[in-house]
Amino acid sequence: MTHYEMAEKLAEKMIVTLEEAKTALEACDWEMLDAALMLEKEHGADSERAYTTRPEPEEERSRREQAKERRRGAVKSLGELVRSLFNMGNRNRFEVRKGDELTLELPVTVLVLLLIFAFWICLPLLVIGLFVGYRYSFSGAELGRESVNNAMDKAADAVEKVKEEVVGEKKD
Repeated sequence: MTHYEMAEKLAEKMIVTLEEAKTALEACDWEMLDAALMLEKEHGADSERAYTTRPEPEEERSRREQAKERRRGAVKSLGELVRSLFNMGNRNRFEVRKGDELTLELPVTVLVLLLIFAFWICLPLLVIGLFVGYRYSFSGAELGRESVNNAMDKAADAVEKVKEEVVGEKKD
């Protein structure tokens, strides 16, 4: 440990300035315990100024261990959530059709990753696809429900109406 690190640690533990800690360490030939005792004599026995070589009380250690366990549990729960979402994304498929022909089928996980990392490319392509007659749907246990696909069909129908209105206005 460097002299600077020792002074920082002593200043933190004894709640003194860095300069006071350095001066005490220099006066005690860089002996941490002697410098701590010297500072305590100078500043009095303040309950907040404490430096000890005694091991921590068992209850403090157990509180820290409990906090570590809670953090580990939270990280584990987050990991399990990500893993379950990843698995669900791989079980479900995003399908692109033109008429009755299946043009493209890919896992929902891939679609989500594309939308995250290539948003400005994928979203316009999906919208353009609607205007040129492609329809999108989901298949799979979780996303292949009728309600989800009905919403996708409504979006495609709305684009078809807009397209018809634009073409109708051009003819007039």
